[in-house]
Amino acid sequence: MTRGFLLISHGNYAVELKESLKMIAGDVDHLEACGLQKTDSMESFEVKLAAEEEKLKDCDELYVFADMLGGSPCNTAFRRFSKRDDVHIIAGMNFPMILTALLTPDITAEEIMDAGRNGVVDVKAFSASADDEVDD
Repeated sequence: MTRGFLLISHGNYAVELKESLKMIAGDVDHLEACGLQKTDSMESFEVKLAAEEEKLKDCDELYVFADMLGGSPCNTAFRRFSKRDDVHIIAGMNFPMILTALLTPDITAEEIMDAGRNGVVDVKAFSASADDEVDD
């Protein structure tokens, strides 16, 4: 089964996140990104979304990752894809979430979201707790 990944956001976040992911994962097939720019209308963003969808048309399953729930990119994707059973729409994307999705072929949507949640860490508290374990 071929999975496609589409990152969408306000501004250039999705496009730059894609470039950052390539630093670790290398060139990844079926990974596209587009952003809603200040100069875009909802109609022009929908055209962008359709163009990216077209690039992923051969995928059996599509994961759409949006920067935030309730934002225009997410709402546009929801209107476009909500009736398709082969499309998952996940809001609140972050680097660990997308990297895990790209590198783990059979991962579920729930596991992808867990990876995103687990990637949010208070580093100082984490370090302090690790230091405490060493002292014990």
